[in-house]
Amino acid sequence: MNFALVSTLLTLIVTCEAAFYLPGVAPRAFQTYEPVKLFVSKLTSTKTQIPYEYYSLPYCHVAKKDLQSENLGQVLSGDKIENSVYQLEMRAPKACAVACIKKLNQKEKDQFVRAIDDEYTVHWIVDNLPVGRYVTNDAKETVFTRGYAVGFKTGTKKGIKHFLYNHIRIIIQYHDDPLEPGSSSVGEEGAQQSKIVGFRVEPMSIKHSWSDKEFDPQKTILSTCNSISPPTNDPKNYQGIDKADNVVFTYDVVWERSDVEWSNRWDVYLNVNSPNDKVHWFSITNSIMIVLFLTVMIA
Repeated sequence: MNFALVSTLLTLIVTCEAAFYLPGVAPRAFQTYEPVKLFVSKLTSTKTQIPYEYYSLPYCHVAKKDLQSENLGQVLSGDKIENSVYQLEMRAPKACAVACIKKLNQKEKDQFVRAIDDEYTVHWIVDNLPVGRYVTNDAKETVFTRGYAVGFKTGTKKGIKHFLYNHIRIIIQYHDDPLEPGSSSVGEEGAQQSKIVGFRVEPMSIKHSWSDKEFDPQKTILSTCNSISPPTNDPKNYQGIDKADNVVFTYDVVWERSDVEWSNRWDVYLNVNSPNDKVHWFSITNSIMIVLFLTVMIA
């Protein structure tokens, strides 16, 4: 009898969580140049299994933090959704926009180093879609995995160097809605509406340089990242974090037209070969243990 009760409770919990967690139930169409909000969520690690808030690391932050409403699934998964400094507009590309420049003290540098050592992953959200990137798994297959790493390290135990991903190429895929009768996408601004169907990033580590004596995020042109010189992952110019004092955080915005329908935009996240399976199974095991513990306490 008790086993049947536990099974029923587990089924109800999984069903309810799935029902509440279905994000983006109602599709939203954006007009050209309409603002698209990018939210920051959390930091996770398959090594420590302990999530942290995004702003627990000294990333660029807004003047006033604004918590967003969350569904039950996001609450259970430990998300804390907040606004960000990244400015996106529908179909409007950006090249080497400066998010901020941070002067890091020793404590802040150590925070980044520990996050890299513990293999922490950054999570963002755009239009209810979690950020992801394409990686190569152990079977030499290219798969889509959620989030992107804080950074990476090289060397041996005697001389390990830590590098920070301080430039992020944001790639948004969109699907155009059919135009209404009598409207035209040519010469009629805002006539075309599109839905977001994909969100991925390509992180890069770049030690930025500039010629101005004083750095102005709005005016300073970076010699390592501009419209003429696209950013690249150059091993000779990685952004080290062990001894760095000033770190410039930058980003690109790329918009890609896609044939993927809005109803199928979650298919890429359901790949069984994704490295995120480790986190998924740990969460399931953790939930089962909590339910069993509460069931025993009630009994």
